[in-house]
Amino acid sequence: MRYKIRVFHINTNEETIILNEVFESKKATENAIRKFRTMYPDKYDYVKVPIK
Repeated sequence: MRYKIRVFHINTNEETIILNEVFESKKATENAIRKFRTMYPDKYDYVKVPIK
């Protein structure tokens, strides 16, 4: 299954960053989220969204 990542600001729950990249696996998506969390600690919440 393929995934997209949606990024929300923790304090407001509003979508902050729009990522157009499509990840080919759940593992690739989780690795990208891990990378974003190290770049922006405690600032955003990341959600994996499955796409068809």
